[in-house]
Order: sequence, then structure tokens, then C-alpha cells
Amino acid sequence: MKVKISLRRSFGDVEVESESLDELVEKLQELPDWLLVIEKLITGSEAFDSETKGILKDFVEFTENGPILTVGREKIHDKEAIGLILYAGGSKAFTAKEVKKLLALSGRRSIGFGARLSEMRREGLVTKDGSLYKLTYAGRKWAEELMQRLHGVG
Repeated sequence: MKVKISLRRSFGDVEVESESLDELVEKLQELPDWLLVIEKLITGSEAFDSETKGILKDFVEFTENGPILTVGREKIHDKEAIGLILYAGGSKAFTAKEVKKLLALSGRRSIGFGARLSEMRREGLVTKDGSLYKLTYAGRKWAEELMQRLHGVG
């Protein structure tokens, strides 16, 4: 008898299939480790060297939803918040809707975030491919300088 279970995750459905219930239980016990690996790959949290990870952990928490800012609203402006989210995304590009969601999850409801993204494009900090936004090389350097500055401030 084939046994199959589907789990809905933020990145899509995961299906586990086996020949028996005992085998399914065994596979499900291994699943949390695999989900962690998959989520780290998707969020890009493994895309940084140890020094950058050390600095990032002071400002960002990697969740299944994506990078969430932990730095206080009073310490950075909306444009800087967007930059940190995009930086923490690593090689992943985000839609404007995803950026808005991550800002909201970070406690930063920003009506003007779309204008900030456009401003960042004009300044050469962000590139847009279709509906996806990603930091340029200059944008990554800008975000790194921002983190260094914030890290020095404490």
C-alpha cells in the first residue's frame, strides 16, 4: 500500500511518499532537517560568509517568510530598510508585494515604499527585471556600508 502526505509550506508543497506507514513515519522524522535546508536556500541565509552573517544577525532574522528586520524603526529610514531586506535576500529577487510584506512583518508599514524602490532604481542601488527587484553591486556595497555604520553605532 502506498502512503502519501502533502504539506503546504511558504515556498510550496512538500510531498512525502512511502510504501508503508512505518516508512512514512521514519521519513517524516527526517523532514524538519530537510525543510531547514530548503528554507535556508530559499531565503539566501547561507549565501554569506561568516563575517557578513555575524553582522546581518544584528539586523535581520531569517524566517520561512524571508528576511525580517530586527533593527528599530528609529535607527533606519524606509529606503535603508528596503536595502537591508534585499541584501539579506542574497541572490533572491523580490516582487514589490514581497518587499511590502517583509516590511510589514518587520513592523514597518510604509505607504511610500514603492516610491523608495523607484528612487533606489534611479540612484542605481536596485535593478528591476520584470516585476523582480534586486540590489545592484553598488546597492550591495551601500547596504554593507550601512550595516558597518549601524554596527559601529550599536
